Amino acid sequence: DNLTGDWSGIMQTAVNQWDKNDTVTIKKVSGSTGAQSCSPTTGRIEICNWNYGTQEGWLGLTRLYFDDRGNRIEAATLELNHSFFNQKNGQYNDYDARLHTMCHEMGHTVGLEHVDTTSCMNDSQYAVFHYVKPINKDFKDLARIYKNTDSYTTVDGKQKKEKKDKKDKKGGKNNKKKQDSREKAKQRKKDLRKKRANSEGIDTRETVSVERMADGKTVVTYITWAE
Repeated sequence: DNLTGDWSGIMQTAVNQWDKNDTVTIKKVSGSTGAQSCSPTTGRIEICNWNYGTQEGWLGLTRLYFDDRGNRIEAATLELNHSFFNQKNGQYNDYDARLHTMCHEMGHTVGLEHVDTTSCMNDSQYAVFHYVKPINKDFKDLARIYKNTDSYTTVDGKQKKEKKDKKDKKGGKNNKKKQDSREKAKQRKKDLRKKRANSEGIDTRETVSVERMADGKTVVTYITWAE
């Protein structure tokens, strides 16, 4: 929590909503970064609000920092552009818009993608003012994403090495094939969603980019744009 004003209370509301799931628990702790820079901390979600400027064009920006293998979220940052949310007579100077954006970006920090439901993970302009909390489908998706039997964790910056045995090695190729198949199906679903959104004139409002850093790690960035 690197928040000011009513953002801290809004964050707590979003945390309470997400914590209704049985898979991932988000615990509020003191922030350890500056709001303007909003730098990552291993094992934590750093949440910041700042007047980043309306010229930037975005409402919320989430970055996921993955481990060396590229399949585990090691840290996350969530930035809220207060310049829009505090704009005099601005359409986003609205409690529901703030809560939706907090809930939406928080969902990204735990690995969720966009949906076409009444969840806050819906990224349409209409959803900003009407869908302000997660739904049961989001919780089922979390259970699916985090269904694993290894001992790996990044909570509070502590990491345990995964146990590797012969069985794991034997099943490695099969697991990779299954993973690739799931990723392809996921991409097809995204493409169909985008195609439908374009045909219906729906503004999906978000950009997703993937960057490979110099140290070999991967950073995925979600940018939610203002209309």
